[in-house]
Amino acid sequence: MKKLFQTIKENKVKTILIIVPILVIILGFSYAFFFTNVFGNSKTLTYGTLSINYTDGEKLNFYNSIPMKENQVDQFATKKEFSVTNTGNVDGYLEISLSSISIPTELKNANFRWTLYNEDTQIATGNFSEVTDNKLKLKNNLPLKKSTTSNYSIALWIYDDGSNQNTMLNKTFTAGITVSLLDKVYFADNSGANEPVLAEGMIPVIYDELKETWIVASTNSWYDYDNGIWANAVTTSSSTYRTAEVGTEIPMSAINSMWVWIPRYKYRIPSNIGSSTNVTNPPEIDVIFESGTETTGSSLSSCSITSTSCYYTHPAFRDGSKVYKTTAYDQGGWDEELEGIWVGKFETGTEGDTCSSSPSETNCKNVTPKIKPDIKALVYQSASTQFDTSLKFAGGTRNTNNGTVTFSGNSTYGLTSSTDTHMMKNTEWGAVAYLSQSKYGKMGNPNYSGTNKEIYKNNSSGYYTGRSGGVPPASGYTTYGSYSYDDKSCSSNTCTGSKEEGKGVGASTTGTIYGVYDMSGGAHDRTMSNWAGIVYDSGFTTSNFPGGSNGSKYYEKYTGTSNSTPDATRSIKGDATYETMRWYSDRARFPYASGPWSDRGGYYSNTSDAGAFSSSSTYGASYSIHGFRVALIP
Repeated sequence: MKKLFQTIKENKVKTILIIVPILVIILGFSYAFFFTNVFGNSKTLTYGTLSINYTDGEKLNFYNSIPMKENQVDQFATKKEFSVTNTGNVDGYLEISLSSISIPTELKNANFRWTLYNEDTQIATGNFSEVTDNKLKLKNNLPLKKSTTSNYSIALWIYDDGSNQNTMLNKTFTAGITVSLLDKVYFADNSGANEPVLAEGMIPVIYDELKETWIVASTNSWYDYDNGIWANAVTTSSSTYRTAEVGTEIPMSAINSMWVWIPRYKYRIPSNIGSSTNVTNPPEIDVIFESGTETTGSSLSSCSITSTSCYYTHPAFRDGSKVYKTTAYDQGGWDEELEGIWVGKFETGTEGDTCSSSPSETNCKNVTPKIKPDIKALVYQSASTQFDTSLKFAGGTRNTNNGTVTFSGNSTYGLTSSTDTHMMKNTEWGAVAYLSQSKYGKMGNPNYSGTNKEIYKNNSSGYYTGRSGGVPPASGYTTYGSYSYDDKSCSSNTCTGSKEEGKGVGASTTGTIYGVYDMSGGAHDRTMSNWAGIVYDSGFTTSNFPGGSNGSKYYEKYTGTSNSTPDATRSIKGDATYETMRWYSDRARFPYASGPWSDRGGYYSNTSDAGAFSSSSTYGASYSIHGFRVALIP
């Protein structure tokens, strides 16, 4: 909160505070009971052209609220209602907090909780363990358009974890509801995630929900991993936007690639490793962000792929020449320790060329790739062509004699020769999937529960990027998909229908617009992960593999006994094959001699076996159903 208030002060944001007291007394015998008396009132305050009318709810009583499970809160918890109306002529954003909090130590635990609703939809939930200076931020950056009213409510409840909760009886809690009206979007990150490292030419952005467009962000306040707001950046061919002021709108027509920052972390999987049967309710992966390039995780020798107790620094961020079983890079990794990686926000696509209008191997071989929503995924490319296409973003080329990769920069994207773009590997895919399954991803998003924690499938048979079926992987698909990445419903190649909150963004790794899309469904995403150096019909030769046929930072080389089922001896820790096998009932198939290339995510017509943990094998040839993703190392 301190960092957020500093940011607001530095940027001189017009802020209005409205504080309405509430009183909650917890009473009871074997159970805890809520009781409060609050009388309604309303206030109107103005500041320049921003004006809001805040109306507190009528007299409200909390009573007979016994401990309950999370799935009972919406139905049984009593809610404190209030509404906010913007009577001015300028759109704004709300921040809702509790202030002047007086809370005994016994209630500062995980079982005394609050839940915030917008209409009947949960938008945030938590407990009071993070109260600072008698304040607690519940939710910020809630859009409030001019001449509109938003209705909210707060539920206070006790979580039933089966333990004796008599220590919470006869305690008094007081607080005030605080509503702030801001004229801009601000995020404050307290997760400990490494600050994103922007390559030259990359523009930090946030999404302005009121204007429904991406805008240039301040690097002081553009992400919040605790709340599923992963850092986003874009590139453009226009030098004007690269030097534009904070708040400048960047239309989608000017964007040619979009990227999401995955900070360095260590992880622990607590259960269900290497399951031979479907895991319909997989566990949350325990993720701890690491500082800089510090490696605080255990070594590979002491933290085996089957361990549920140790933390392991994810190999996507490691120097692969230092972390290996038998030969360099056989456990993934780069050629140096990394603070994080950028990944393509969407499947690599194509727009406005013969490949997008009439895809074929001939038409799709030499195109200008893009990474953005609502365009055709780039298919009909062999593995070698996909790899070479990935290099184009930073002006890279591969020597077809010896596989050496060099970069010269590409003004189309504004990226320079110091940046590396390449086809994503399994370990890089795993880094994204594991973060999504943590408290920082969709798994930790309170707007989703039960089966909806899984990333929704892109159900577009036309291979449009960023689309969503609005539900977890299930039967059924349409040419254009059901929803676009911004929740708008689709009936054509351009989605302009009404918004249905959560239906489109539910297909991202965070359940917000700031995550990575197309991790489930759409086209199969082929990765640079190969069995034993067998090229098959990929277009590569044994002599021009990128970096050499014995393994390099550009691909993972699996070895051992040829078998299409993932196992602990051949899989790489962190690659989301064996460790997360059959999670969400996803397909579990490993590259092997007759299908030496790996692909991920499934595709639009797959049902329950599509998903971020889905793995399969392929020949590596050009097909209509195989796309790919790009990673960027600044």
